[in-house]
Amino acid sequence: MPIELGYFTLHVADVARARAFYAALFGWQIEESGHVANTKLPLGIAPGGPSDVSGTAYFRTDDLEAILKRLADLGGAVLERGHPPSGMNAKCRDDQGTTFSLWQPAPGYE
Repeated sequence: MPIELGYFTLHVADVARARAFYAALFGWQIEESGHVANTKLPLGIAPGGPSDVSGTAYFRTDDLEAILKRLADLGGAVLERGHPPSGMNAKCRDDQGTTFSLWQPAPGYE
């Protein structure tokens, strides 16, 4: 199966304020971690915004380490790694400088 979009994060200036705003606007049930618990596509809110970019798309993988090795073999690079409650992730750069993120979901975030 090919890699697909697996998680989307909306970056906001104030997570608590955004939690209340988007719960009221969209009906999202937003956990303390920022994960939205009641949507079909996994998504969340996180600090770091606002910016010209309205969010971060995470491409889902079942084996982050394997895809990161393939990334390096193809001339790409890992810029950052994280391990929030939703699972391991990595911000990456392709061989031309375009950035994207990968995500391996933790149990319960599938």
